[in-house]
Amino acid sequence: MKAKKRKTNTIFLLTLLGFTLFGFANTYAQNVVITGNVSENSSGSPLPGVTITIKGNETQGTQTDFDGNYSIEVSDSQTTLVYRYLGFVTKEVLVGNQTIINIGLEEDAQSLGEVVLVGYGTQKKSELTAAITSVNIEEIQKIPTADIATSLQGQVAGLNVAIASGAPGSAPVIRIRGMGTVNNNDPLFVIDGVPGDLSYVNPADIENISILRDASAATIYGSRASNGVVIVTTKRGKRGDPRVVVNSYISTHSIDDNIKVANRAQHDQIKLEAYANVGETPAPYLTNGEQYADSDWADAYYKNAFEQKHDISVSGGSENTTYNFSAGYFANSGTVINTDFNRFNTRLNMDIKLLNNRLKISPGLAYAKEKRRSIFEPLDGGNASFSPFLNIYSQLPHKAIYDANSLNGFATPATGLGSGNPIGQGELTDRIDRDEYTQFNIAADLKLFDGLSYQFQYGLNVENEHFFFFQPAFNFGPQSINEDPFLSETRSRTTSWTLNNTLNYVKTFGDHDFDILVGGSKEENVFNSAGGSNNRLPSDAIQALSAGIGDASSFGRNFSSTLQSVFGRLSYDYANRYYVQASARRDGSSRFSSKNQYGTFYSVSLGWAVHNENFFKSDLFTQLKPRFSYGTLGNQLIPNHLFLARIGSGGQQLNYPFGEDVTQAILSGAIATSLPTPDIRWEETATTNVGIDLGLLDNRIKASFDYFNAKTTDMLVFTKVPGTSGITTDPLTNAGDLENKGWEFSATYSSKQYKDFSFDVTANLSTSKNKITKLGVEGEARTDGFIEFNNFPTTRTEVGGEIGRFYLFEANGIFQNQAEIDAHGVQPDAAPGDLRFTDVNGDGELNDDDKKYMGSGLPDFEYGLTLNATYKNFDVSIFFQGTQGNKIYNGVKMWLYRTDRNNVSSDLVNAWTPQNTNTNIPRNAFGDPNNNIRPSSYFLEDGSYLRLKNLQIGYSIPESAISKIPVSRIRVYATANNLFTITDYSGFDPGLGNGGTFNRGVDRGFYPLTRSFIFGINVSM
Repeated sequence: MKAKKRKTNTIFLLTLLGFTLFGFANTYAQNVVITGNVSENSSGSPLPGVTITIKGNETQGTQTDFDGNYSIEVSDSQTTLVYRYLGFVTKEVLVGNQTIINIGLEEDAQSLGEVVLVGYGTQKKSELTAAITSVNIEEIQKIPTADIATSLQGQVAGLNVAIASGAPGSAPVIRIRGMGTVNNNDPLFVIDGVPGDLSYVNPADIENISILRDASAATIYGSRASNGVVIVTTKRGKRGDPRVVVNSYISTHSIDDNIKVANRAQHDQIKLEAYANVGETPAPYLTNGEQYADSDWADAYYKNAFEQKHDISVSGGSENTTYNFSAGYFANSGTVINTDFNRFNTRLNMDIKLLNNRLKISPGLAYAKEKRRSIFEPLDGGNASFSPFLNIYSQLPHKAIYDANSLNGFATPATGLGSGNPIGQGELTDRIDRDEYTQFNIAADLKLFDGLSYQFQYGLNVENEHFFFFQPAFNFGPQSINEDPFLSETRSRTTSWTLNNTLNYVKTFGDHDFDILVGGSKEENVFNSAGGSNNRLPSDAIQALSAGIGDASSFGRNFSSTLQSVFGRLSYDYANRYYVQASARRDGSSRFSSKNQYGTFYSVSLGWAVHNENFFKSDLFTQLKPRFSYGTLGNQLIPNHLFLARIGSGGQQLNYPFGEDVTQAILSGAIATSLPTPDIRWEETATTNVGIDLGLLDNRIKASFDYFNAKTTDMLVFTKVPGTSGITTDPLTNAGDLENKGWEFSATYSSKQYKDFSFDVTANLSTSKNKITKLGVEGEARTDGFIEFNNFPTTRTEVGGEIGRFYLFEANGIFQNQAEIDAHGVQPDAAPGDLRFTDVNGDGELNDDDKKYMGSGLPDFEYGLTLNATYKNFDVSIFFQGTQGNKIYNGVKMWLYRTDRNNVSSDLVNAWTPQNTNTNIPRNAFGDPNNNIRPSSYFLEDGSYLRLKNLQIGYSIPESAISKIPVSRIRVYATANNLFTITDYSGFDPGLGNGGTFNRGVDRGFYPLTRSFIFGINVSM
């Protein structure tokens, strides 16, 4: 009986187990719902928007919600779920018998490096269809500088950084893809989502930089982006205990003064020869030079400089609140007398999560304070003023510099030696800029529902500037007298604010990924300035405008502009193979009249990830992605209110009598000084870009190539008006067209890890050429590149050629005898030893019609090469940078070859004489009757160069050696900047440029670039 019962129970249990197993099997056959949560592994914070798909069936998938929760149906226990999230390592999980799967994702350092900044967001590099370069910040920050822009020189293909001056605190000139207009070519800088000034940002605070080079990338910024965009984000905090990072260095700076001028004996020899060659009586001081000083003015003008930079940051936070606070100090004592620069920076960024992580608020506050003591430099070209460096080199060595018996310690030139003591005047004169810059930024990101989010951002920039110029009383000769102390001050404020509102929808439907952005923006810029000057101050010690009783004057300016915009962008990809992006923006600008106030700009770009195609199987290629884009952009970087006439007052020519007899008075009148241009409209640039991205050998080799063609129409140019009109300023009209094209290439090779050794090499190469296709109503050419005031023009711009090409006489050797002069027949004032100039048009006369084009200050191509290597705890970084094919007009050489001025180049000791005919230096002739110093090819030199820009060797102290102190990392390093330069250029420095559009490559004498040796330490706690 018991046996029968046990048998019955066994059958029942087996039957129940069978039904249970059948039920499970049937459940999977009818699909099981898997639920769970996805979070960040390190912090435990939920991750919204994680894509979850079924391996082998990518069309079936879902995404996590705001709290990281998800739900997905699977067909059987052998299903593998794939979890993907931008910036995190992809994870695969076998379902098995699980119905609840909670996982944590790890940040992918390599993937994070592949995320690039784009307009109003980020994008994975593998999905880019536009020409965008993400800068390697770690490499850039190995070049210690006061501003990040200087460090970018030679680092990015298509990015030209010209060092306008070696003065401490001076900002370089940045161009993206050359010059696309004859007007403002400055790119747009966007800092933490808001347009700002990059020069005030501490390089140590920067997290990411992206360079937007083509129209497809920049269209989202509309009319401000025709010259490209530089997007910068600053560092933010991460969850965890406070982390302290300290970076500090000290350095010494010196210059290589390769401008050699004559000492007293050489000067006397050269000048006596110059007078004798033209039969003139020499100046008296030349016949008894021994009684005078033998001063080296350049040696007194330059000095070695000390530089220091110290940065500290503290970051950390809780699960819902993170912060990053930083402060920095920079100082450089300058390599020229009475010049220096110092800056203090501080920045605080925070991120606050609310509403169960649905809302993130990100406030930020930055402050910078600068003080710059400088000298005047004619950097902007055009009607150039006399360079102070030319003035120093031109000083007679016979003049004493110092006089201990004088009131100010500086010497007044002896009788017969002229006037002036630029060392004394420079030391006594104060030219000081004090700037304060404040940036406030607040952003909010609200997750509305699955895939849709709203972003708000407000940014406020306030820049206060105070310019102070004081010159005490001095007497350095009859033509260099300042009888009374003089003071001039200007205070200005620039306030700009930006308001952005955007909606972003990101969704995946099987193989279809959509990213849709729509938004609106409004910006306002307000500028106000006021200043005054006064002289006859009672004392050098009383430096106040109200204290003067002399010719007091006051002045001021104010203007404002607004920009209102709507924009949108659609990004789509299918199965990670086919990519399409379209963008559009409509801007309304107050800079134009109501009839042309609005402009619409658009772009479209395509990409094809061939390497993801099923038919493409390659052991060589890990990436093969061709790209194409086309888009339009506008340029509103023009003066305000050109559509209105401008009224000017003052000046004796405008005065008129009013009243009669004793009541009559002279009143000041006013006239229109510029014509209105009511039809003025946007410059518009249409750009075509074709590119390809390559990855080879498991991405150990990465390369990118882009070709672009940009055509600018309706370019603003000055139109001549008759002088009899009374108009003093030629109006700007839309009467110019320009074409700019070129290509860019960059490549990186990363080695395998060989035990304790690894290395990588990065190279970039780029070129751009512009051509004027229309210039003015009648195609009138523009002359520029003056060496001094309106004298000695060296460049010319006209239809069919580049902007600012050198336009010069052709020097063709030296006349050796009178027979050669007679045979040449077009230089009647020449003598043996003078330069021969070519009669280009063969009309028997030598005049401006014989000038010819001789190259450009823009290079044929630019390049950079970086090598990094690590061995155990040592690291080495070597960076070369250079240009090829650019010309430089050596205005310093031209000036110092003039024997009718003060001092001269020591080269002239080897000038042509009947006994010294084997030379390329023309004869010394006072007054220069043959005009040997006319702008000619004789002073035009090859500006190509290769520079070892940076060499750094570092050592990280082993963790075992610092384990007992509260420090996680200590690294010490030594760096040499501008260690050597290989060039044929004989002037100051081939890398020094200027900011003028029409006179690139004209060297009038600039603040020299320095060689520096740096010793630093990085500490993390």
